[in-house]
Amino acid sequence: MLGFAQPCTHTLWNSLNFLTSQRSKLLTSNTSRYLALFLLLLACGEVLVLSTFVPLDDAVHNWIEVHRSCTGTRLFLSEWPMVSLIALGVFTFLWLCHQQRWTEGIHGGAVIILGSFLVELLKTAFERARPNTLPPLFTGNSFPSGHTAGALLLAGTLGYFLLQQRTAAWKKGVGVIVLLVCVAAVMWQRLYLMHHWLSDIVGSVLFASAWLCFALVRPTEQSVVQHFAPACIGLLVGYPLFYYFPATRITLPAVMTSTREPLLSLSFGDVNSAVVFQGAWGEQSHEPAGPVTWMHYGEASLDVQLPHRQAYTMQFAARPSLALRSETCFPLEISMNQQLVQRFLLHRGWRHYELRLDPSLIQVGLNTLTFRTAASTAAPAAPQEAVAFRTLALFAEGQ
Repeated sequence: MLGFAQPCTHTLWNSLNFLTSQRSKLLTSNTSRYLALFLLLLACGEVLVLSTFVPLDDAVHNWIEVHRSCTGTRLFLSEWPMVSLIALGVFTFLWLCHQQRWTEGIHGGAVIILGSFLVELLKTAFERARPNTLPPLFTGNSFPSGHTAGALLLAGTLGYFLLQQRTAAWKKGVGVIVLLVCVAAVMWQRLYLMHHWLSDIVGSVLFASAWLCFALVRPTEQSVVQHFAPACIGLLVGYPLFYYFPATRITLPAVMTSTREPLLSLSFGDVNSAVVFQGAWGEQSHEPAGPVTWMHYGEASLDVQLPHRQAYTMQFAARPSLALRSETCFPLEISMNQQLVQRFLLHRGWRHYELRLDPSLIQVGLNTLTFRTAASTAAPAAPQEAVAFRTLALFAEGQ
């Protein structure tokens, strides 16, 4: 009798362990999905109140502009963080295939690939101007950040597989730290190089984290196909809808879409402009971005009529003529009535720049605004194009 009872007890004990482990996994799956829903609600909430983040976006953008350097630009222009994450992802996939862990490899690949497509769906659905003067038609929409979301998808998936391995805790800790450093570097690059606003980065983190919480933990009773079927259906329905029917897209507020009325607005390259250009101004031409006026190396100025002696905010759109790929920025000094206001480092490509004109620099009536290539920039023997200007606007402070 005892001999019969021992196998029965052993079988019952194994069954209880199995059921307990299954219930634990189901609870883990449910918890993960609740967390995914919470993060998704936070991301949607940010979209709804995005206008409140615009002043913070502008402040961070201007702070980076003031503290940016050519050395820093060259350093952060490198794509090493993203390349490192991609290389680690490929290595991990090949390692899983080598161990014939096909399900895990397919699962991880689906998390990253489908997540990236979902981010592209969001970038198509949300129209938001980037921190430059070109329309989204040329540069793509700003929200969310594809690089930030992609880095987080790669790092999150790799970290999930790493933590499941039977290895020393310190090795797991080092691996997670390396992944987090790569993600942080990608996020800082997008801000430092002025490709995205701070709120773009925050939204990308929330959306990507929500997807990871939903996609990484798969209930044991579901196959990989069943698990990702809703996302695939959403992509197949949503992307054609937003792509072929632009009226369905949602326009998000940004610093560049400010409705402030400028006190003075100038479109460079406009032959009907009443502004008199003096100094090293060059030819007017037309680019895909619109009409422009080139400034040669040296000093160029224009006269501005201002009705009051008060603080003003000046915004202008410009791009430097950088002939070599190794060149990353161009120093330009701006003065008002022969007093230096700010020294800018113009980044490659069309950018939006902003500076404050202090009341002590202003006089009622005619004011001379001067642009000067920095003394550190060697001027060529013959006149040569240095900076292209597209637009300039002056706003009374407080508008």
